[in-house]
Amino acid sequence: MELPVYGKFKKTELSKEDLLAIWAEIFSKVDFKFRKGEKVEDIKKGEDGIFNITTTKGQHRAHSVILALGKGGIPRKLGVKGEELPKVMYRLIETDHYVNKKILIVGGGDSAVEAAMGLAHQAGNKVTLSYRKECFTRLKDRNEKRIQESIQKGKVNIIFNSMPVEFKQTSVLLDINGKSQEIPNDFVWIFAGGEPPTAFLKKIGVQVGLRDMTAEGSSEAKQSALIHV
Repeated sequence: MELPVYGKFKKTELSKEDLLAIWAEIFSKVDFKFRKGEKVEDIKKGEDGIFNITTTKGQHRAHSVILALGKGGIPRKLGVKGEELPKVMYRLIETDHYVNKKILIVGGGDSAVEAAMGLAHQAGNKVTLSYRKECFTRLKDRNEKRIQESIQKGKVNIIFNSMPVEFKQTSVLLDINGKSQEIPNDFVWIFAGGEPPTAFLKKIGVQVGLRDMTAEGSSEAKQSALIHV
């Protein structure tokens, strides 16, 4: 694709860090005002037709507003005892901050698997991944291959048909096929999807329907591509 200011973008796959570096390069070349750590709390259209945006750090006015919230929203919690402990997290920023730790990853999607492999790569970490189903069913081919290699090399321990029932200070209690097992633990990351920002959308006057138009549009695009192959 052709990216304005940047030029031709030829890469089809790259790391998050590399992508962020590209965005930073583009931002440095244009007059782009980027405000991080500023959560939008409300959006209202004034009588003059201009939007008033209220954030955690102040007020802004704009002729147009683009919502790019995604479907993830707030990380979904499991409702498990001890989930409020500081060691239980939902986003992994830097894997190299954690070494010589006993780590549990909860989830079976690409985010969970990538986190498990990234943490297992750090020195001295013992990484266990707990997934409630009997096998992985929705991984990218690349991640499927890499996680199998990690399992064979003993870098990641996968426990299928399992789910956490209690997080403790130095351990985690798992239900594995109806049987309880307690494993030593220092940190937990949960990748169970997110709660969609429905309440916020309704608050700012956006109607929310029952149909997932994003999924339908994606399916239609794939069907169209197959027809024209």
